[in-house]
Amino acid sequence: MSIFKNLTPTNGFDYNNLNNARQNNYAWSMSELGDYIYVGTGRNILINIISAISPNISIPSLIMADPIVNEAEIWRYRKDGRLPWERVYRSTNTGENSVLAGFRYMITHKPFGGSPALYAAGVGKRVQILKSTNGVNWRVLEDSVLQGSSSRAMVTHKGKLYIATRDELDENAVPLLYSSKDPEFYPWEPVINNVQGFDPERNPTGSIWNMAVFNNRIYITTSSENRIQVWRTNDEEPQLNDWTLVVDGFENPLNRYTLAIGVFKNHLYVSGTKPLPLAWFIPFGFDLIRIDKEDNWETIVGGNPLIQLESLIEEESIGLSNLGSGFNNPFNVYGWQIQEYKNRLLISTFDDSSNMEVILTTLLENRAALENLIGETVTKY
Repeated sequence: MSIFKNLTPTNGFDYNNLNNARQNNYAWSMSELGDYIYVGTGRNILINIISAISPNISIPSLIMADPIVNEAEIWRYRKDGRLPWERVYRSTNTGENSVLAGFRYMITHKPFGGSPALYAAGVGKRVQILKSTNGVNWRVLEDSVLQGSSSRAMVTHKGKLYIATRDELDENAVPLLYSSKDPEFYPWEPVINNVQGFDPERNPTGSIWNMAVFNNRIYITTSSENRIQVWRTNDEEPQLNDWTLVVDGFENPLNRYTLAIGVFKNHLYVSGTKPLPLAWFIPFGFDLIRIDKEDNWETIVGGNPLIQLESLIEEESIGLSNLGSGFNNPFNVYGWQIQEYKNRLLISTFDDSSNMEVILTTLLENRAALENLIGETVTKY
């Protein structure tokens, strides 16, 4: 199905500054407004992950930039292709707002049923929301309500904008979900958090990874107690202590995180990713399930792990597609986007084979330290 073409002759967008372009590692979020599509970048993702694992690790030249600038950007592209990519925003430290390292989610919302506006969620010491009504002028919205350092999910539903936030360093945190008609004028209101009266049996538990509207209900996915859960609202709009648990763990219990969710026809599709960072180093393909409107779910892709762990998986099963995890490719560790286009279901993946050279060069760059840690004989081979 040849419907794709490359829109980025320069990886990282910035053809005027290649050192800056190579730091736009991820096209982390995307939305549209008028004649343009908008992309929020993630900056120096691998460098920041490696540094977070161990601040003393030496970074290989393969991914090193000079200087390293963790200032996330937003770029736009005219849909008809008549204009090149154009940067419309770059995060800066203003004193009141810290620098954002990435824009993890972006959405179009029509406040009060009027003109559409773009909302982008930035990753930083504290999550920040930006708004633009024309795609060129962006404003960091004042906020004292949202908790967490990031957001991976926003939806617009029944005239409100919903946002799920999370602390990226605390996987067992309580779910954080907020709503507002327009956060520029109306403060965010908590829908579920650790307020008094929170009932863990009737509310999502664990931090929220994804969110979608399906069957006129809001569905959210969480990672809790080393398993994936999918919850939905009982009514059209979410309320505290009024949720139903739909999925309590995938067939393969190694699935820990959901990185994509999407609606296709009469089902909601959810991807499952194995433990990180392990799945980067020893690739495990993602699994895929779908949920119907009666809360029944079934595995579509998965059940054929690269490594059989008898203590965790009693018997091997194949999803309805007859495709094993990662579409039979263990390097497809993420199902990263699930979208419907022209009556077809499209699922994009993250190909972890692109990380293998980075992993190898990082090990070689730090060989002396590894020899001191585990011995020269081991690292020699």
